[in-house]
Amino acid sequence: VLLSVEDVSRVPEDRWFGSGALLSPTWVLTAAHVLRSHRRDLSVVPVASEHIRVHLGLTDTRDKHMATNRSVVKVILHPQFDPQNYNNDIALVKLSQEVVLSALIRPVCLPRPGVEGHALTPLPNTLGIVAGWGINTANASASTSDLTSDSSTVSELLQYVKLPVVPQDECEASYASRSVNYNITSNMFCAGFYEGGQDTCLGDSGGAFVTQDTRSGRWVAQGLVSWGGPEECGSQRVYGVYTRVANYVHWLHRQMDVGRWW
Repeated sequence: VLLSVEDVSRVPEDRWFGSGALLSPTWVLTAAHVLRSHRRDLSVVPVASEHIRVHLGLTDTRDKHMATNRSVVKVILHPQFDPQNYNNDIALVKLSQEVVLSALIRPVCLPRPGVEGHALTPLPNTLGIVAGWGINTANASASTSDLTSDSSTVSELLQYVKLPVVPQDECEASYASRSVNYNITSNMFCAGFYEGGQDTCLGDSGGAFVTQDTRSGRWVAQGLVSWGGPEECGSQRVYGVYTRVANYVHWLHRQMDVGRWW
């Protein structure tokens, strides 16, 4: 799912994009920072829904007219989203009308909710897949300033990468070694290879880190592309940081007003 934002209420006009994952015919899951209005202070205000377009079933951004396109009627950012350290970086978008599911448009499942005292999910070394239209050229950083949809460095074709979940202590240590300002919370996890070479990057924000359930075969959204270090994407020991979706399943269900399923 491609999310494009055109905040024409600002001077100059502000345009950027991100990714998301379809949860149902009317709800899309994404990262809160993708849909936070750009402001000089640290206030957390969602972009007005009329400035957002959602493109589904899309693989080539040049073919948006052939995709299933929807406007948005509601944007819900997590109320505790912190724009400084990106804790609670999760959001929901309600579409203006239902989408028809097809071979190209399929919803992803939510994980079982995290339980305090139990092992964090996803488990270390679990392989997941992330897809997006972000930067795929060298010298790019996930912490670069916001990306515009007309940037020449972004991918026109949907790309994907397979990455392993990093043990939480290694995730925390890798960022602690860079700066005391980096704060990996229990609501985050890292994915990537120690040696680097493959990674998500600027423009992939909000896309789902999905794993396949071995018993049911269903694809589960375990994480959302959130942030990364200042070095080039794919650098050695620079892991991508993801929102841990299992910690928010109860909140998501309350916002979507659906019953318990686990």
